[in-house]
Amino acid sequence: MRGSLIALVVVSMPCGALAQSAQDWRLCKAVDADHLVIPACTRLLESSGLPQDNRAIAYALRGAAHWRQRDFDEAIADENEAIKINPNIASAYTTRGAAYGSKGDHDQALTDDGKAIEIDPNNAPAYNNRGVARGNKGDPDGAIADVTRAVEIDPTYAGGFVSRGVLHSKRREPGLAHADFDKAIEIEPKGGFDGYRVRGMAFVLKGDYRHAIADYSRWIEIDPNCAFAYALRGETYLRNGDEEHALTDESKALEINPRSADAHRIRGTIYRARGDQARAVAHLSAWIEAEPNNGRAYQLRGQAYTDKGDFDRAIADFTREIEIEPDNADAYRFRSTAYARKQNHDAALADYNRAIEMTRRKIQSGDRPLQ
Repeated sequence: MRGSLIALVVVSMPCGALAQSAQDWRLCKAVDADHLVIPACTRLLESSGLPQDNRAIAYALRGAAHWRQRDFDEAIADENEAIKINPNIASAYTTRGAAYGSKGDHDQALTDDGKAIEIDPNNAPAYNNRGVARGNKGDPDGAIADVTRAVEIDPTYAGGFVSRGVLHSKRREPGLAHADFDKAIEIEPKGGFDGYRVRGMAFVLKGDYRHAIADYSRWIEIDPNCAFAYALRGETYLRNGDEEHALTDESKALEINPRSADAHRIRGTIYRARGDQARAVAHLSAWIEAEPNNGRAYQLRGQAYTDKGDFDRAIADFTREIEIEPDNADAYRFRSTAYARKQNHDAALADYNRAIEMTRRKIQSGDRPLQ
């Protein structure tokens, strides 16, 4: 279908325009080259005479590239346009749902993934993403059922095995989790983002950082302009105790994409551990600017402010985290510490007791946080 639509674009164009359009379509559909995909799709969208169905496809492809680049708002905007033009493009709902899920809006992710499945019942990524969203909404049985359906549809879909392994880990089923991670590792990677990235994640989840770094390095060889690849490899270097290589990779990620939330997160974490709270706050603030609804970002910056002795800003950050994640006992615990160091003992005790009560309820329900 896509090929026939593209063919309709070029039949009445002058030779030069035809050649340029054909080249732009090739680049707009390119794999592991999002730095080429986005401008090529943009040129197509800015060209005159592009049929509406093809315009929807170009928006959907550019939105997917924005999602892979971790630019979630841009991805949502493009998929909105694609859906507005053609409400039957399953991939547009899949990408938009993934972007909403990445932003923490799991309700909208569930809605979009459900629509994608309604249009295309064999859409393995949509089942996987809906499973992840269900897991984040506290429905582990529904989550595992969905990701199991994803790997039934496509037994070579390594991402589905990784997702199911993570869900098993949360259910305290390490044997099943590692079996799924092993299945993901056994699948030969095809490409960078959908291949070596996924297998690298499986290695990380098994604690095999050396092989994870090797896979992320292969991804970088395939797509040297991908900031996310450097960010993930840098994070893995940090997990492996190599701060210098981690900082180098995160610097490269920021050189490619100055708004890389992952790079700012890792650099902020490293600088905080080194006691350089000013740099830590700067990077964590940049992370918050990129992802203003990420509770974890406020928590880490609040801890950095606490270490600096700036208790008012720390309390404000922990309060914002609680607004985003009302059931997060750690946020109350950290705010209790900031209140105590500010000598506000009544507020400190109230938060501490709230954290204890929330933790007790989680343990009783069997929903204990992963250590």
